[in-house]
Amino acid sequence: MRNIVLAVLAVAGLTAVAAAQNRPPSPAATIKMRQANYKQMGAAMRALNEQVRGSSPALPVIRTNSAVILRHAPQLLRWFPAGTGAEAGVRTRARPEIWSDRDGFTRAGAGLVVAARGLDAAARGGDMGAIRAAVPQLAHACSNCHDDYRAPEH
Repeated sequence: MRNIVLAVLAVAGLTAVAAAQNRPPSPAATIKMRQANYKQMGAAMRALNEQVRGSSPALPVIRTNSAVILRHAPQLLRWFPAGTGAEAGVRTRARPEIWSDRDGFTRAGAGLVVAARGLDAAARGGDMGAIRAAVPQLAHACSNCHDDYRAPEH
């Protein structure tokens, strides 16, 4: 009987651990992850701009930073689940329009993905003219979203 009780307790404990691991992250954790990802994207964008404006751009640097943006861009819409706005009590620049105008936000996110893929294709191809044309398109896709869905810095 004692072994049965111990086995039931062990299964219950493992079930509780598994349930805790499957729990979605808290709104605060989601916001912090989102902000960390955006910092990576911002750093990549700054590096890309430095390269295309410089006199001797380094293709490996361009490819690395293009890949960072391409890796994050398709995930971006998932970084904004309900409850991760200002109501979460964590400082965030996410505007309420992200949730009230989800169709517009989705279109802006899709524009970023298209621009990120275009830049990445140009970077992999190694054509500096195409890269220099694609970076401003990516910047424009970023600002389209920022203009409508990101609050100004305080």
